Amino acid sequence: FRGFLETAADGTRHGDFAVAVAPNRVLAAIGGRSRTVRLSAETAAKRRRAHPDLKPDDYALVQRILDGGELFRSGPHHALGFVEIDGRVWRAVYKATRDGAETYVVSLHRVDPPRRRRAARTLERIGGGE
Repeated sequence: FRGFLETAADGTRHGDFAVAVAPNRVLAAIGGRSRTVRLSAETAAKRRRAHPDLKPDDYALVQRILDGGELFRSGPHHALGFVEIDGRVWRAVYKATRDGAETYVVSLHRVDPPRRRRAARTLERIGGGE
């Protein structure tokens, strides 16, 4: 995985890498059929530029958020997930392709706590935080 991230960042890698398994409730909410959550090389390169502090080990949070975080439907094919670790809130954004054939994580980063509270007030909860 580290090699995938490095070669994605320098533009020599294309394709994607499986990073998590989505629960059925998330797939139902975003119209997805593939439980395998993938990180594309393009997204990995973009994350590296936007969030250079993001480390390869942080991507384990993609699964941790799906397993026990607060999850919300944010659009017809998108879901947001939040988890708090050591007082810091992390957010992941998941999407299904329009035909539902693929599921991707499109963003992972730390956010301010008000973003999680706003999601809880305005978006449809699809899991976690009960």
